[in-house]
Amino acid sequence: MRKKIVAILLIATMAMGIAACGGSGDKKDDNTITVWCWDKTFNIFAMEEAAKIYQEDHQDVKIDIVEVGDVDVQSRLTTAGTSGDLSTLPDIFLMQDHAFQKNVLSYPDVFTEISEKKIDFSEFASGKTDFSVVDGKHYGVPFDNGAAIACYRTDILQEAGMTLEDFTDITWDEWVEKGKVVLEKTGKPLLTTTAGECDLLTMMLQSAGASLFNEDGTTNIAKNDT
Repeated sequence: MRKKIVAILLIATMAMGIAACGGSGDKKDDNTITVWCWDKTFNIFAMEEAAKIYQEDHQDVKIDIVEVGDVDVQSRLTTAGTSGDLSTLPDIFLMQDHAFQKNVLSYPDVFTEISEKKIDFSEFASGKTDFSVVDGKHYGVPFDNGAAIACYRTDILQEAGMTLEDFTDITWDEWVEKGKVVLEKTGKPLLTTTAGECDLLTMMLQSAGASLFNEDGTTNIAKNDT
């Protein structure tokens, strides 16, 4: 039997990961749960706190929390799912929302269906749980619902002859044009992003209530109003 993994997005339900993975034929009988997550100041810290709480009632269980970046999680998941060797994967891992559906559909043997576990999914916003639901079945639990905010250097805006009011309640088209002015007058770009990451584009779309896809599943990029 190949090992199945729970892709968990929520710290508070660590027990769910054990229940879902505990029956795996490839699971080592050493009472160790391996978790992949990233960000020592947030995800890893929270997972460590969750482990302490869980171990209060399960002192014989060891929680092995391993720092693995989200890009590496995806790379290792793809390699394992493609090769069929799931022994390299952990019991629990974090995943970006936008990657969940494609991974469950592409590598179904990797994930454990958890709809019947003792998890009250109604406690979470449907807009969050929908990411980890495929064909009406739950394959993950939301971890966080973080907001994206824009932070501005007011001294740079002032140098460009602008204030925060100029960037309040505007469209992205207006934002881009104002950004050009800031760059021209100060020599400083309005924002930066990480190469190879799609988070910025996703946040821009979501802030306007838009998506990369239409309701029927077709792409919504070239003529996307946002």
